[in-house]
Amino acid sequence: MHPTLARMDVMRLARSHRPRIALWWAYLIVGGCSLLVFNLLATGGLAQSLLYDVVGASAVAVALVGVRRNKPDRRLPWLLMASGQGLFVAGDLLWNWYELIGESPFPSLADVLYLSGYPFIAVGLLLLLRRRLGDGDRGGLLDAAILTTAVAILSWTFLIQPQLDGTEVEPLALIIGLAYPVADLILIGVAMGFLTTPGARSASFRMLVASLAVMLAADQIYAVQNLEGTYLSGGPIDTLYLVGYLLFGAAAAHPSMRRLTDPHPVLVTWLGPVRMACLAAAMVTGPILVVVGTLGERGMLVVAAGTALLSLLVLARLAGIVRMLARDIAKRRELEAQLSYQAFHDPLTGLTNRRRFIEATDAALAARAGSGTVVALFLDLDDFKNVNDSLGHAAGDALLVAVADRLRGGLRATDVAARLGGDEFGVLLTDVPDIAYAVKVSERLLARLAEPIDLDGVAVEVGASIGIAMDSLSMRTVDDLLGDADVAMYQAKALGKGRQHVFSPAEGGAEAIRSQRWTERGPTVRRPSVIGAPGPMLPGPRPV
Repeated sequence: MHPTLARMDVMRLARSHRPRIALWWAYLIVGGCSLLVFNLLATGGLAQSLLYDVVGASAVAVALVGVRRNKPDRRLPWLLMASGQGLFVAGDLLWNWYELIGESPFPSLADVLYLSGYPFIAVGLLLLLRRRLGDGDRGGLLDAAILTTAVAILSWTFLIQPQLDGTEVEPLALIIGLAYPVADLILIGVAMGFLTTPGARSASFRMLVASLAVMLAADQIYAVQNLEGTYLSGGPIDTLYLVGYLLFGAAAAHPSMRRLTDPHPVLVTWLGPVRMACLAAAMVTGPILVVVGTLGERGMLVVAAGTALLSLLVLARLAGIVRMLARDIAKRRELEAQLSYQAFHDPLTGLTNRRRFIEATDAALAARAGSGTVVALFLDLDDFKNVNDSLGHAAGDALLVAVADRLRGGLRATDVAARLGGDEFGVLLTDVPDIAYAVKVSERLLARLAEPIDLDGVAVEVGASIGIAMDSLSMRTVDDLLGDADVAMYQAKALGKGRQHVFSPAEGGAEAIRSQRWTERGPTVRRPSVIGAPGPMLPGPRPV
């Protein structure tokens, strides 16, 4: 490669890795220098007015460039706000022209441009607010309405009422003069909603909120100075307006503006200490003005109406919190019921689990009027391991679910069916007339289980062995009844499977089987235990 070309490639590579200053940061730096120059120029001069218009126009231009570069999902809110700022700039340009020709008309076309900018900004903020809030709680909007109502009472007392009292103003001039504080109130309300609802608090968000706060503060100060006749063109108030322009342009140019429209719904907007303090101050605004101020009859009516509106908004806010708490309680109860169900039911089959089955058996024994009315069936599937080995565990689970369904279908509503673990099931029968009834129930269940079960196109026949045990006068604990049923099930297996067997104390081998018995009583899931003195174990593994 030619040496000159190589040097050019190195220089190009170095330029590509040179850190670049972000657009929003560069704009704030240049804007800050412009503010310095603005305050050094002659107050009210042509150069100062032109620089004011240039800074305002630059904010709109940078905002449009930022929207194009950052490509937010929702461009319309930003474009609307930029349009509103553009109308403000147009009003500034027209007013500067009026000053050049030595006129200061009021109202004028400049006022139309100024007032037209407010709806664009308000609608843009509302679209942002709607997107950020999603389907979440509207409590933050009520808080914003409460704070805005308090501001409206103050605005009426100190800005609007003085324009109406003791002055002779033409109707059109009065309407335009009142339109400014009203427009500010609308924008304050939307801005309050923007602040009091959830969403990303990014750098773009903070600069946008600061821009609105500076602009609205400048509007209020301008209104007071205009009433007192102390407003000075090119003074500190105009500097505040320029700061608002710069912050808006930087907010739109910052990359985090893309996340400003991300939905962030929450169930409820909680009342933190700062918000509670603000709402409390809003609630006492009217009474304080009545005590310390001379409002006059008309002023008293407006303050009374505003205070009444505040009360209604607070009631609506409290009602929303109560509804939210009611929903939360209902969901908590539903969760508790779900957790309780899961604690006492087998997650695979939906049958009662071992713990609940033992508790139900214990309760039935405690409530019996006499002996011979409570029967426990201990059911164990025959050759279930073969299904798992040949068809897989998924097929085995499907088989257990099918068995559970057939058990439900063969029992009364008052009977309790449970999965005790693995391929073992239990059935509790209460109010049984005699042991023959329990035998019939067992035969019915065996017949239902003997029917082939379809597992993904494969017909599987599964049998079961059932042990039957009836309560007696000598039984004092649940372990006695369930232990007898367990022994009878082992004896049914030994007799050839696929059958039922009634426990008889006279049969041999019972003590050996009891060494593998059920668990001791307790509040938690019971652990295997040995009841009574251990006897000799039966040789060989347990039949399946």
